[in-house]
Amino acid sequence: MITSYKKAKDDVLHYYSDFLTVVEKVGMSSDDTSLKTLARQAEKIKDDMFCLMIAGEAKSGKSTFINAYLGTKILPMDVRQCTSSVVEIRYGEKFSLNATYADENQRKFEGETDIKNFLTTNAALDDEYRDIPITTINNEIIVKYKDKKIPETIIKDLLEGVKGENIHNLLPEVYNGKIIQYIKQKQPHWREVVTKIEIEYPFEDKSMRGVRIIDSPGVNAAGKVGDVTAAYIESADAIMFLRPITGVAIEANSFKNFLESKSVDRNKNAMFLVLTRTAAESNDTIERAYEEFVNIFGTQETDNMHGIVKEQIIPVDGKAELYYNEFQNMTTDEIKATIKALKAAEKAEPFLKAAWFDAEGDKNEFLKELKKYSNFNVIDQSLNRFGRKAQFIALSELLGRMLRVYTKIALNLREQIENYALKAEDPAKLAVKVEETKAELTDIENKMNSTVDEISAKYAGSGKQGIIVKRAEEVMDAYQEEIEKISGTDNSNLEQLEKLSFRQVDTFTEFEAELQKNVITECNEALKVALSDRNAVEFIVLEPDFSKEIVEEIKESMKSEAEETYTYTTGTTFTKTHTASEFSQVKYYGLVRDSIKERIETIKQQAIRDLRSFVSHSAVAYTKELKKNADAKRTELTKIKNDKRTADEIAAIIESLNFVLKSIEPKVTDVKELKGGIDGNV
Repeated sequence: MITSYKKAKDDVLHYYSDFLTVVEKVGMSSDDTSLKTLARQAEKIKDDMFCLMIAGEAKSGKSTFINAYLGTKILPMDVRQCTSSVVEIRYGEKFSLNATYADENQRKFEGETDIKNFLTTNAALDDEYRDIPITTINNEIIVKYKDKKIPETIIKDLLEGVKGENIHNLLPEVYNGKIIQYIKQKQPHWREVVTKIEIEYPFEDKSMRGVRIIDSPGVNAAGKVGDVTAAYIESADAIMFLRPITGVAIEANSFKNFLESKSVDRNKNAMFLVLTRTAAESNDTIERAYEEFVNIFGTQETDNMHGIVKEQIIPVDGKAELYYNEFQNMTTDEIKATIKALKAAEKAEPFLKAAWFDAEGDKNEFLKELKKYSNFNVIDQSLNRFGRKAQFIALSELLGRMLRVYTKIALNLREQIENYALKAEDPAKLAVKVEETKAELTDIENKMNSTVDEISAKYAGSGKQGIIVKRAEEVMDAYQEEIEKISGTDNSNLEQLEKLSFRQVDTFTEFEAELQKNVITECNEALKVALSDRNAVEFIVLEPDFSKEIVEEIKESMKSEAEETYTYTTGTTFTKTHTASEFSQVKYYGLVRDSIKERIETIKQQAIRDLRSFVSHSAVAYTKELKKNADAKRTELTKIKNDKRTADEIAAIIESLNFVLKSIEPKVTDVKELKGGIDGNV
């Protein structure tokens, strides 16, 4: 099993470079579908950007964690989080910051001093309002309504919704009064609200250059997700929810609610619960708290998209990692002097003094102790195992396609060697063989055209006979059964309904991928049968390479022909209208449910039309690729037959082809071993 994505990526790109050398030697056509796909895949892998989203409760140490993970102090750690801003950090050639305001104006800052001053100013909350949920108020009220009058019902809904965020247990009238006062004071200045901060930093560590960090303020004390955060959740490769390991009731619902929110529910990427500030606790305390968190949240099966496994709960300490980053570049004397100064200023944490004492003044041992306290090695291991799954799959797919092309090249080389040897022995026999092979290719094409049409009809048949309609009906019936189980008696039922509906849209999308795979598999099996009683042509030589890119091209061609621009693959948004308390909750739920059911039925009908078209286009694309491969084989055979070289020149060609063929074998072995190691991680 390979656990380092960076090393795996470097190795894959190195083997791809070797592969291109072989391709150049054998003179493969640049029009080859596999080569085009490999080039696009390799480019995506080179440019890949891993998106890590950080969410969490107040006072969970998000800024400290992010700075520790990045290996440098970018975000201010001595103030509360930015009031309503999403902070995005990525690699750039110089340290710069771009701030976007609620009125969409932007300001740019450069240089460490100006950037840190801006961050400190915009991260600090007014002392008067530190005990109310500023982030929620800004995003849900100030930014949304701008200069417009805010309806009283909206204010009432807000006050009801943020009851659970009264973290300092103020009297309700005091808490609500502060919120109303803040809205009145802030609304006239809504343009000053910073909604997004984009930071670029010239990381020295190259492994950080492919990482994009999203620090989202959109998770409130109850674990609910704001609209802005929800949008980022679905695009994240991994999500880390931070909360202190002690000091907050473990049974608190914030993480559970976050985990079960519809945005996280729909996101199939890795989810982590990171328990912070562990260095200040004893090992026994950490172990007990960790086991309690595991018992509550870490009992799900690995393949359950709604839960997490034990390995996705990670205790860490950001301060210990920051100290490690700082001290590793110092000499022993510099470390000693720094610790002495921290002690004198009474700023030396107990764990820092303990680590230095246990290391007995040895720098390497001291750094090891700090790493034990930080436990950040587990972060990288966990991200590689869970969060990097999509990237590892991409590496494996590229290696798998390279192996198929290597096999194709080897078969062609052997056939060329055999044909050149026959040409040297008896040109007339070669001419007969070439014509027979061409005739076989034409016969195979004709048979496959008919067979592919039959497969297409099997899936996209009219009425309710085709597989597509039958499967769509089954999916819809299962959805109906699930939503009928929801009582509709409280607000949580609406969240449940939305989650089920989002999953339904995803089910149709997944069915499309499954359908495409099944259609192409059946076509390939039919091609193998057509070739089974022949020996002139190998299956791998004619097999169409159905890449994701070809599938996307099919979809694009469908769009250009479609009369309707709306397709189910884009998903749909199920909006929820707020209602006053005098309305019947059950009646309200029923109206929302019926509306959503109508939309899902529309999506189903559109899905059936799209899938039928998809199968038809896939069949055309398959036969097109088959013809292209057959034409390439005809061209190659004709070239050898018409070659006018002398016997000595032909012997030299055969020797050269044999040399290339032998050079492929160790390359194939290396690629297979690397793919096996990567697949062990997937």
